Amino acid sequence: MTAQLNHVWTFAQIDSAEDVAISFAALLVQIIFFLAIYFVMAYFIYRIYQRLNVENPWYAFIPVLGYYPAFIAGEIENPILWTVLTIVPCVNIISAVFLIMAWVKVFNKLNKSPWLLLLCLIPLGALFVFGYAALY
Repeated sequence: MTAQLNHVWTFAQIDSAEDVAISFAALLVQIIFFLAIYFVMAYFIYRIYQRLNVENPWYAFIPVLGYYPAFIAGEIENPILWTVLTIVPCVNIISAVFLIMAWVKVFNKLNKSPWLLLLCLIPLGALFVFGYAALY
């Protein structure tokens, strides 16, 4: 019985340097992929902020600070408070609701249907929704 258990693979088990190289290459590809998506999304949001004449649209490239211009453009009261609350566990759910309300108002200002925001529920759907809102 123990002889059979010795041949069971676990995710943490690495047998050779070739396995290490393949794992590292896969990790590197994933990091590059996610960074590319992040910067494309940030650029689209940056362009939306520019179209709305929001002060400091470059905040879109900074992870938490990027929500602040959305709260400003969406005319949500206390934008600093809601931006800070996005990093507080449990309370960030309420902040997310206010962020969705802000994006609905932003899309209305851009003369785009806020129903498009439902496509953000589809994987990579937000890329197309915000790209459409930013470029057209």
